Amino acid sequence: MMGVRAQQKEKTRRSLVEAAFSQLSAERSFASLSLREVAREAGIAPTSFYRHFRDVDELGLTMVDESV
Repeated sequence: MMGVRAQQKEKTRRSLVEAAFSQLSAERSFASLSLREVAREAGIAPTSFYRHFRDVDELGLTMVDESV
């Protein structure tokens, strides 16, 4: 069973992935994603992004893993 902190961390991580997916479209590629925009849409400070992902590339790999 996960503790409260672990649950909150997972919830925030999920929010970041969902925010990144929502910014992708036929006109907008992964390469054009902005870390700041993803963090803002997820409701966190851009610096907090790094508590959940090493960089935008790691976010991208997570998106690929979770889309399968």
